[in-house]
Amino acid sequence: MTKVKDIIAQLQKFFPEDLAVQGDPVGMQIGDPEAEVTKVMTTLDVRPQVVQEAIDQQVDFIVSHHPVIFRPAKNLDFTDPQMRMYGDLIKHGIAVYAIHTNSDKAQNGSSQWEAEALDLEDINPFCLDLDGIAIGRRGELPQVLTAREFADYVKDKLQVDFVRLITGDNQRPIKRVGLVCGDGNKFWPEAVKAGLDAYVTGDVYYHTGHDIISNGLTVVDPGHYTEKLFKYKVAELLQKWAPALKWQVEIIISQVSTDPFQNLS
Repeated sequence: MTKVKDIIAQLQKFFPEDLAVQGDPVGMQIGDPEAEVTKVMTTLDVRPQVVQEAIDQQVDFIVSHHPVIFRPAKNLDFTDPQMRMYGDLIKHGIAVYAIHTNSDKAQNGSSQWEAEALDLEDINPFCLDLDGIAIGRRGELPQVLTAREFADYVKDKLQVDFVRLITGDNQRPIKRVGLVCGDGNKFWPEAVKAGLDAYVTGDVYYHTGHDIISNGLTVVDPGHYTEKLFKYKVAELLQKWAPALKWQVEIIISQVSTDPFQNLS
């Protein structure tokens, strides 16, 4: 019999909870660590449509990148879709475990996966957290690209439909690149200090874009949904561990797109 706590113990070896940024609500969020698991689903987000997918697929345990409970619930009024979702998880006995910034900061975690997806060379830590552990990565492109070419390159490599290019010169040569997964828009000054040519992150604000251009940096914003890499990479790990640890579990990947945006031409 495989229990929730057995899978968590293995995940914590690779994504220690104490790696997370201070205040980040990672770890066990809903459910019983002693509960038996026969089917695990990996996902980027836990949203109502993902929960319904888990119910339909008879999933016992969800491993998510983004915490399902990011802010404390003030009540459990099921007229609120978020609260109803919590109720559905509890009703169907589905445990939820979140690996958020501890994945970003892990040696082989979200930032490393994204750097590798971009085919960066000489990958190194970038943008240190308070504990001295990097939340991002930096490296060099295989060849010099213009800023405009780099935007297309990121779009292709990260398999997204749309990116935003923030630059004062579309022809600026790009070779040294840094990245922070998800919303790393506040870290762009670190890229300037490091002398990087370009920085990749999501959720860049309008006025921040002006500051980026004024400081001579190029930024490509591919959106937050690039973190979908998590559900595929963690599923690969679980599938590798299951036979070695004699887990009698099935591993599936959520097929629901939780990207809230549609990019219309």
